[in-house]
Amino acid sequence: MTPQINNKINRSIKRYWIGSNRRWEKYNESLADRIEYLADLSFIRDYDSLLEENNNGKIGHPYKVPDALIMYLARLRSIFNVPFRSLEGMLRSLAIIANIKSISYSEIFRRIRRIKPDLNSNINSKLDCIIDSTGSKITIRGDYLRHKWHRKRNGWLKLHVIISLKDVTVLSFTITDEHTHDSKAARKLLSKMKNNILRIFGDRGYDSKYIYNMFGYNAIIPPRKNASTKSRGSSTRARIVRYIKKNSMEQLKENNSYGKRWLVEIYFSGLKRVMSEVIKAKKIEYIVQELALKVVNYNIMRGMTHVY
Repeated sequence: MTPQINNKINRSIKRYWIGSNRRWEKYNESLADRIEYLADLSFIRDYDSLLEENNNGKIGHPYKVPDALIMYLARLRSIFNVPFRSLEGMLRSLAIIANIKSISYSEIFRRIRRIKPDLNSNINSKLDCIIDSTGSKITIRGDYLRHKWHRKRNGWLKLHVIISLKDVTVLSFTITDEHTHDSKAARKLLSKMKNNILRIFGDRGYDSKYIYNMFGYNAIIPPRKNASTKSRGSSTRARIVRYIKKNSMEQLKENNSYGKRWLVEIYFSGLKRVMSEVIKAKKIEYIVQELALKVVNYNIMRGMTHVY
């Protein structure tokens, strides 16, 4: 049986690469809106009520500042990599202007480390999605210094994401160490999102019978070059492999608009340019939190970016 392959698109009519018909006046205004969001201090108006709400039922010493202010400082640190002592200095200046209390950098540290990053994404329909991963360094030391001074390699973390092909925002993500294979991390992500995914695009790292059995022909993932034409646990994958051998891999990719998968590379590029790759935390749990906060805040910024 031949797999159901989508009809070939007409690229002269429908372009899917970002920038093909961008409305610059709308795009430029949205970039200004993003900075307005970062500098938003509107919570100061309800400062006393927010503080009272946070202290309601609290055991021990009451908070001196509300959670809204801590989230504001966490956002600044996430985007601009501001050290905790610098955050204290910024808060002192804000305290004078807004007539509020200031707290020490150690208290800022403790409050920020209690934050649990959450995307808060509500998906009401099935979407075409892309799954991929990228590496993130956990030290700012370069390879030259490591080789010169024989420093132990600290390794790196892997950020696994599922992004919406429609607006290139993250729908779900997880963070693992460098030794976790992409297909293994994909099981955790896709099992939560399978009811919201129409088609899933991925590279050969996600060539897994588990994924093919979950999505069938809606898994737009090229099989490995040595893939077997026999079922061996996934009849869908075997039929796709036989189709490739009869026609070509390029034909399969062209008919399924596989080039759309490159939008995830645009996302990773933007994440690392806007939020930077620098992570200053030392403990692994803090490193993971800082990377997660970068993803969450960049997702908000991308959601505010209007291109078309």
